[in-house]
Amino acid sequence: MLEKRFIAVPPQLLIADGTANGIITVANTRLFKVKQEVILTAISLPILDTIEIKRVLNSTQMVVGPRTANINVVIDVSSYTTALNSAIFANEQKRPSIPFEESTRAVYEEEPTVALRVFPVDELGNPYDSANRFPVEATVNLTASKPSNHTIFNKLVATAATEVSVILPDKTEIITIMTRSNKAIKLQYSFVAGESGTKFITVMPGVRKEITGIGVSGVKPLYFQLSSTEVGGTIVEIETWNT
Repeated sequence: MLEKRFIAVPPQLLIADGTANGIITVANTRLFKVKQEVILTAISLPILDTIEIKRVLNSTQMVVGPRTANINVVIDVSSYTTALNSAIFANEQKRPSIPFEESTRAVYEEEPTVALRVFPVDELGNPYDSANRFPVEATVNLTASKPSNHTIFNKLVATAATEVSVILPDKTEIITIMTRSNKAIKLQYSFVAGESGTKFITVMPGVRKEITGIGVSGVKPLYFQLSSTEVGGTIVEIETWNT
């Protein structure tokens, strides 16, 4: 099971020379874990395959030392330099076991919280706060503007079941449409010529229909007709907003 094992870490080139106190610097320490057995290589130097991660200091630095030794025992890796193309990697391996009480202790939050820790932390175990923001990705258009140009159409419809049209302005984003009548006259509209009587959206009597987020590129016709024989010169009110 993957939960019981550390995944293999491919060779990561050192981006700074190793130090006498065991500090290794790579582009990203995200895949390395404390107590993970690692291997350090360099041109013309022996392969160092008896070391483990002692601490992960930050997103680019970690400390190595002899395996099975005390957590504070480090090893001199100053001879492993960037000039020698030094790299560090890890094979897939079994995770070290820890006693149950140690697991509980690790997630216990000290007083005054006094609780098992359940709040999110980053890859280095640091809580998210005002100084350590939760990472998010978003695309924000800072130049976006609200539609500010306003057009009103009052279209007289003289005959029922007869298609009529208006030309919507360029970059129309919002449309409202309704009939100016107290009679039971249904409005049918479409954006394709000839479809207001066959494939349409119905606006019931007394209802004001609003369409938003259109984003029309260039001018576009809106086709509509009235379905009742009581039309008698009814006006259709259309309001548009565009940028």
